[in-house]
Amino acid sequence: MKISPEYDRDFLRTRYGKRYIDGQGRWKIPAAIFAIVGIPWLLWSAGYHSQPSLRHELISFKVIDDQSISITYLLERNERSLDVVCTLVARDFEKNVVGETTDRFTPNKAAGKVVRTSEIATRIQAVNADVIHCDVR
Repeated sequence: MKISPEYDRDFLRTRYGKRYIDGQGRWKIPAAIFAIVGIPWLLWSAGYHSQPSLRHELISFKVIDDQSISITYLLERNERSLDVVCTLVARDFEKNVVGETTDRFTPNKAAGKVVRTSEIATRIQAVNADVIHCDVR
């Protein structure tokens, strides 16, 4: 027994509803809303977050003795008038923080990139150092 395609279509319309069978789903409205709102927001956020006002980068660290470690890092700020405070930490072999200090950059008219070397006092011997974060005061 051969069933006609019209019977199959009528059966499927009855069972699942007309819009699912005829391909007339409501995907065009959400796609248009996404295109109108989502694409400009995506472009704005990519441009805004790709150029932060502060950026820091670890250059090197050197163990001086059992009670101190030296760290050299770069701070780059878009606005030279920003008063910035960076938090530096020293860690031991098990990644425990064994020393911490803050380093302040006062506003000046010099270049936006500053390389600084600081010393962190530690409780026990440290094996590495890092810049945790830099914030505007």
